[in-house]
Amino acid sequence: MGIFASAPLLPILLSMVGMEMASIETSPEILVVEDEAASRRALTLLLKMNGYTAAAVGSAEEALLAFERQPWPGVALVDLDLPGMSGLELISRLQSLGAKVHAVLITAADADRVRQTSRGRAVVYMQKPLNFETLLKLLHERLGHD
Repeated sequence: MGIFASAPLLPILLSMVGMEMASIETSPEILVVEDEAASRRALTLLLKMNGYTAAAVGSAEEALLAFERQPWPGVALVDLDLPGMSGLELISRLQSLGAKVHAVLITAADADRVRQTSRGRAVVYMQKPLNFETLLKLLHERLGHD
């Protein structure tokens, strides 16, 4: 399943992506934590095309390393089902570190599964396929972009 609700531009966007960021060189506003490479690249590119600075990693463990090396982003878009540490475990770890980051869970799972796995914790989440307009509104609320 793709990450976006309507993805007619996905092949064009993917052809525009030269290479994925292997390292995070500047402090991004948004960190995308997504294990599916095509989804990770497409989402990062769309965010950049809408004026956000964004970086991406493929696992929760990579995200924690990025948080150690760089100032924290304003928002982390975190896939629920990641290899190794889950997206919810990453969000819990960030909260325990006192991270001043707005974590948004992105998942293909239904609302019942999110509720069960979050064990009663309040979690902001969006279901895949993502509605990019809704995501942009959420980011505007969290980061204040126009």
